[in-house]
Formats: sequence, C-alpha cells, structure tokens
Amino acid sequence: MGSALATDRTFRRWFCGLLAGALLLAQLVLGAASPAAACACGGFVDPADRPDGANVMKETAVLSLRDGVETIVMGLALDAERVGSTLLMPTPAVPEVSAAQSGTLREMTVATAPREVVEYDFWGESPFGAGADGGAPGAGVTEGAQPTVHSQERIGDYEVAVLGGEADGVRNWLTDNGYALSEDLSALIDPYSADGWTFTAVRYAADAVLSGDVEPLRFDFPTEELIYPMRFSQAAETAQTVHLFVLGETAVRRSDPSAAQQEVDRPWIGSPTSNDWTWSDATLRELAGEDLGNAAQSQERPTAYRMVTEFEVRGAPDSFTTDFTFTPDPEAEDVIPTNTTTKVVAVMGIPVGWLLVLAGVITASSLLIAVLATVFAGSRRRARG
Repeated sequence: MGSALATDRTFRRWFCGLLAGALLLAQLVLGAASPAAACACGGFVDPADRPDGANVMKETAVLSLRDGVETIVMGLALDAERVGSTLLMPTPAVPEVSAAQSGTLREMTVATAPREVVEYDFWGESPFGAGADGGAPGAGVTEGAQPTVHSQERIGDYEVAVLGGEADGVRNWLTDNGYALSEDLSALIDPYSADGWTFTAVRYAADAVLSGDVEPLRFDFPTEELIYPMRFSQAAETAQTVHLFVLGETAVRRSDPSAAQQEVDRPWIGSPTSNDWTWSDATLRELAGEDLGNAAQSQERPTAYRMVTEFEVRGAPDSFTTDFTFTPDPEAEDVIPTNTTTKVVAVMGIPVGWLLVLAGVITASSLLIAVLATVFAGSRRRARG
C-alpha cells in the first residue's frame, strides 16, 4: 500500500513538471513569434540591411504647452539593442530636438506615486473574538521626389534629421539612407504630410551601444494646442499602451474622438508641489514655470504650470485614428492615490483602547465599591446609635 502511494506521488510530480515545462516552452515560442510593436507616438523602422524588428516595451512622456510652445520629453524602454534603428516622430511644426535626462521622467513618476498614509488603530482585533482591423496598402516611392531637410545633426548617441515636404520625398530620403518602411507605416505618412507636418528621424548612431532604458529626447515646437502624435500606432500589430504626464495650469482631459475607443485612466490629478513636493529636476522646474533665472529678470510673477494630469491609455492599433488632443478640465476633482498603512497602538501587545476600557472598568468598579462601603459604614453607625 505504501509503495503504491509513493508511486502515485512520483507520477503526479513528474506529470506536473512536464506540464509546467510545456507551458514555459509555449510561452517562449509565442513570445519569439510575436510581431514587434510600433511606438505609440511615432514609428520605429529598421535599416534595410539589418531588420532587427524594433520592439517598444514601454513609453512614457511628459507634455507641457507654455507660451505657444509645446515640449515633449519622451522616453522609451526597448527590449533589445537598437543600434541602427530609427524613430520616426511626426510634429505639426519643425521641432527643436535635444537630449533630455532620465531623471526628468523618474522624478515625475515618483512625484505622482501614491502617498503613504499611516492610520493609528487603538483597538486592534477584539479580544472577545470579533473579526475585521487590417492596415491600408502601402504607398510606393515616387522617383525624383525629395524632402526638405530642415536639420541633420548628432545629438548624444543619436543621429537626428528633421524632414519636411511631400510624403514621397520623406519615403525617398528614408530609403536612400538605408531605412525600410512597412507598407502600413508608409501609408500613414501621407495624411501627416497633407496636413503640413514634419518628420523627425532619430537614428541611433552606429557606434552607440544601447539596451534597456535609454536617455529620453526632448522635442520643442510651436503649436496652438497641446497634441501628442498617435496615428502611426495604426501600423502596430499588438495592443498599444502609453503613459503620459501633462503639466499645465489646470487639469486636462482627452478631447480627441479616439478617446472613446480606448481605455483611458487618469490615476493622478493634482499638484505635486501642493502635496509636499519640490521639483529638483531642472526641466520640470522650467516646465512648471519655476525657472529662477527667467523669474529674476522679470518683474512679473511667472505663470505656474504645476497641475499634473497623468494618463494611462490602452487600445487596439485600429483605435488610434486621431492624435491625442487635450482640453482644460478645471472642474476635475483631485485624484491623489494613497497607500494606507494601519498601525495598532499597543502596550505590551495589548491595544491601548482596550487598556483604557479596562482602566475605566477598574476605576468605575473602585468608585462603586467605595460608595457601597461608605453607605454600608453609615448604615452600621446608624444601627448602633
């Protein structure tokens, strides 16, 4: 009997191990076969001679519109070395592109993290036992079309070229410089070009070695409305996720039609500086209107852009038919997430509340005994007299 039970247990362990191994193998195979995701804000394309299949694992950006100039500080975390790959970023006007610091995104993330709240419990548990769709066909390249190259420079580990003009010219330039475009992404250049937008091709330099988190880039460009480019995400083959922080005078909400087709959360609405936070990052101080250098030269008090609206957006590729636009939402209630920790106030392991009750019972009993003793003593004296 014991031998049979041991054999049965051995078989179950062998079977569970085999099943777990099969599941792991299936995950690895499916993961290897999964198509690369497009960048939510732009489109990653690879050199024709080295199609690495660039895959964006996470996208985070800080946005601000001040005095008619929008700033986007955009960070990307990639799943492999991306040397030779290119980010194609559309903007409604010619941008100034510069290197940014990872600390900008890190501090914004920390500043909007859930606040730690401690609640003190004087009772604890009762000592009496009570409980508590498919893509459009690609556009071909027209011979002879040439783009306007607004700038071409090396920025840190990146080679950056800002292109304008007709869509065919942009496609020609990318092709001539060794970049391949998927048919779906190629077709999405046309509507941006028809609207007069420009395209920033950000290429990791050949001598750069990049993996994991890479330094973010900063885009500054003139615009009348706050906007975040998203239409290139229609070329993706997997669901898209984007994480944005909008820094402004008031809270904001999405105003573009695509918002209704996506899951849009606003996990933080509020001013970090009104919740015991002081910006230490120079870029965040600038975007918040706390640039001490400019303030010292101006007699007027600088406009404060201290409200932060955090967006977490998820959606299928075909839902990103418009770029993100935003409108002020001054009536929005503050959303400051908190993590509450309860601490029981106790003496020698006994909650103070119950000790106070016990002390009260003892005190009341003592008073009652004293009163009864006094009454009894008086009665005896009267009986003797």
